[in-house]
Amino acid sequence: MAVKGLDIFKLSPKKNCKECGSPTCMAFCMKVAQGAVPITKCPYMSEEAVALLSEATAPPMKTIEVGTHKLGGETVMMRHEKTLVNRNLFAATLATDMDDAAIDARIEGIKKVDYERIGEREMVECVFVHDAGDSAKFVELCKKAAALPDRTVIIDTKDVDTAKAAVEAIKDNKPILNGANKDNFAAMSEIAKAAGIVLGVSGKDLSELHDTVAELEKAGNKNLILDVTAPTIKETFANAVLVRRTAIKDGDRTFGYPSIVNLGVLCDHNEHLETALASMFVVKYGSIIVMDKIGYAEALPLADRFYLTRVLHDYEGDTRFPEWDAAAWRLVSSERFERGEKYPWPFVFECYERR
Repeated sequence: MAVKGLDIFKLSPKKNCKECGSPTCMAFCMKVAQGAVPITKCPYMSEEAVALLSEATAPPMKTIEVGTHKLGGETVMMRHEKTLVNRNLFAATLATDMDDAAIDARIEGIKKVDYERIGEREMVECVFVHDAGDSAKFVELCKKAAALPDRTVIIDTKDVDTAKAAVEAIKDNKPILNGANKDNFAAMSEIAKAAGIVLGVSGKDLSELHDTVAELEKAGNKNLILDVTAPTIKETFANAVLVRRTAIKDGDRTFGYPSIVNLGVLCDHNEHLETALASMFVVKYGSIIVMDKIGYAEALPLADRFYLTRVLHDYEGDTRFPEWDAAAWRLVSSERFERGEKYPWPFVFECYERR
């Protein structure tokens, strides 16, 4: 941490009131220095001390709120050293150069990947709407994406006027505005700040990205996410690693923000490559991973465990569970249920884990 427990103790009220849950102020300050509790848990800490210490004791990667989710807040270089403090989010893409039929099919696909397993909702959390040049269509497409419940829209445009119109149209959705760069960051930041939303920033290289983020911070905007996508897979991977290393190992908080990786740019509609890269960037170090589309077939390779319900009856239908390599999975539990009042056919509930 940037400050020691004794430094924090010098600014504490020294009341030993125990209201924070610690036996003494010193014990509390040691926990704050270790990152175990926030400084705001002390009800008697002065506003000046809170302001001074909150930044110094915060994780090297800032926590950003996206819809009902949080991103960032990580303190270690390798995610396996601790845990995914805030889980990755996934986005499917809509673009103005898609025809209406393709857009409708993509939206239906987003709706289908939405289910609950063991108390967790699994879904496509974000919709990445890309501006390919038609401003009016882009705004309407953003509205269509925002109509999907519980999904955060990522407005991807570098045109300031288009960005302003799109944000105004769906500001209640609390979208992410992605598209700030060295040429437009001041105007894009004003749009994002006025709407109270996250701003996505990019650069032609990491030096330019660093300079742009520094200017945004100087102007008072620290509600950011970094788009580290480059023209090639190799460059994108290097960007993701170097941004994280700079923030966590070198202590440069200018790069201490979550990141976006856009696989649609890298994979040229190659679904197999896209899925493989998504698996890689889950670990290193995407916060939001943008894919062309996400269905069960794309999501399965990203999983370490899945639950399968086999209904012991033949049904007609147009949607099937994707093909999967049984040799790569281990059946860890299986429970059979006979037909009952609420279910007319027997079924088996199975749990598989990756070998």
